[in-house]
Amino acid sequence: MKTILPENKNPALRQKAEEIPIAEIRSKHIQSLIKEMRALLAKEEFGVALAAPQVGESLCLFIVSGRALARDSRNAPDETHEATPRGSEPPPLPDQVYINPVLTKVSREKKQKHEGCLSIRGKWGAVPRAEKATVRAHDEHGKAFTRGASGFLAHVFQHELDHLEGVLYTDKATKLYDEKESSK
Repeated sequence: MKTILPENKNPALRQKAEEIPIAEIRSKHIQSLIKEMRALLAKEEFGVALAAPQVGESLCLFIVSGRALARDSRNAPDETHEATPRGSEPPPLPDQVYINPVLTKVSREKKQKHEGCLSIRGKWGAVPRAEKATVRAHDEHGKAFTRGASGFLAHVFQHELDHLEGVLYTDKATKLYDEKESSK
């Protein structure tokens, strides 16, 4: 079973990740990697996404947790959920897999965002990120898709795409602080 490796024990975090050939997406190796990454992400109380380099695989792949997608949808306009009885929570959203993601569009407007990373535990930072981002990628079945996002999810996209370029949020942060400082 893979594990999320800390920055000081993971050279893949500083490498540009390799594209996954479309024909290999359904291979045993890639499907197993996705399954293991989903399991690791599910164990993380505060983790919202995980990139393959964080588990030592220098491949263009990241997963966004259903929790992050649900958090993002709470920021969206209210919708009526006819299948959900009033007062109950909607079913959890499934994780989303992004293979060979490409950032196709970002807004000019940037905002400082509070950011952390599962590979750099105990640290947080303020990072300027575009407010809107659009990503084109393939899912775990090899199907191409495009997803636009604003706010929190756009921020997540940019953080994970940086991982695929060998860039950590600490490289872009305008301020870094220890976890203990952030709880004061």
